[in-house]
Amino acid sequence: MSSVRLLVLGSILRSGASHGYKVYSDITSWRADTWTNVKPGSIYHALEKLESQRLIQPVPSQSEEKPGPSRTEYSVSEKGKEEFYSLLEAALKSSDIQSFSVGVAFMEMMPRTEVLALLQERHTLLLHSAQFLKSLPTSEFPSDPSKHPELVGLWVRYVESQAEHTLRMLQHIESGQYGFREHHVKEENE
Repeated sequence: MSSVRLLVLGSILRSGASHGYKVYSDITSWRADTWTNVKPGSIYHALEKLESQRLIQPVPSQSEEKPGPSRTEYSVSEKGKEEFYSLLEAALKSSDIQSFSVGVAFMEMMPRTEVLALLQERHTLLLHSAQFLKSLPTSEFPSDPSKHPELVGLWVRYVESQAEHTLRMLQHIESGQYGFREHHVKEENE
């Protein structure tokens, strides 16, 4: 659910204000269903939950008058911005590929130095995880699945691959690739 919350809050923050269908359109146009487990129903559920928690708030519509029913537009509250950055920081450190993917999608909304620090932390955690996985006992005839050499090997290679990719990202960002905000969105409005 935190990935969906991060996607919804990030979509609204990028737009300034947005109605539910626009949030849905943004997320589907990003093809987020291919790199997360987001489903259409979860987007609308997240909108309702975020509104009930006062993380988003209804605002007067900025769109031109169109025929048909009016749509409620939302903006992200100050509390919602805090939630967004908390979720974004957690996602950029996460070893879970789907959470990390959502973090990468919004990393430009943070200052470069903060993103570098979070990615360095992720890289270190992944290296420790790989080292731990390599220390697990295996058996040619395992009595339980956790000792199967193919299973342990699969996870070692997966975690090492994630560590290598994170290191490449760090190198790209350190070399000046990609645009980043100077300050958090919440600081720009103060």
